[in-house]
Amino acid sequence: MKFTTLVMLVLVIVIQLSPTLIRATTIVEGPNPIEEKLICVVMNVIVPCLLPLTNPLIQPVAHCCQVMVEYKPCLCEFIKGEWSQALFNSPNARKTYKACNIPFPIC
Repeated sequence: MKFTTLVMLVLVIVIQLSPTLIRATTIVEGPNPIEEKLICVVMNVIVPCLLPLTNPLIQPVAHCCQVMVEYKPCLCEFIKGEWSQALFNSPNARKTYKACNIPFPIC
């Protein structure tokens, strides 16, 4: 097994075991909410986008791009995150952002 593959596998396992990153919900506040709050959960992006984020030869599929656009407000948090920084600040991530027409976030 290549070292990079092993590192990514360990990263995914650690993230999955982290209780603060597993659950995702959209919070709707008040009886007549004007907007919904997005809770930034890194696993919601990693699951559909793991292959393009880790392999430069794989292009993101439509579902990955859809999720990346939905979580665009969270990308800075993911880039600065202790566990997710290596994945979301990599050259492969930049390629994925570009393929999904998402500018690299300026944090």
